[in-house]
Amino acid sequence: MTNTPRSRRVGVRARRRLKVTLPHCRSFTSDIGVGGFSSDVLRVLPPGTPIAGSIDLGGRPVPFTGRVAWAKAGDPYMGIRGRMGVLFTSLPAEILDLVGSAHVNADVWR
Repeated sequence: MTNTPRSRRVGVRARRRLKVTLPHCRSFTSDIGVGGFSSDVLRVLPPGTPIAGSIDLGGRPVPFTGRVAWAKAGDPYMGIRGRMGVLFTSLPAEILDLVGSAHVNADVWR
């Protein structure tokens, strides 16, 4: 069995681009689910780092807390972004409702 972020993932993920504001940067999600999201960032944080931020839902920032589950560094000198996965430790019902229904009704993302 492989030990990749995808193999450790719990739940369904939807490939959606939502604006994320983190303490050290702004970025966009690559995918999101009820357990967390992955994001392309210029500077990744080490796995295990607690993190708080917000996800933009229709122009309204919705706060969340989590921790960095995995990180893959990029090369900022070459303009290559890194990627990190964030595991939610708390999230508001708006995000839970949105991502929880995404696999049932794809229209919610349009």
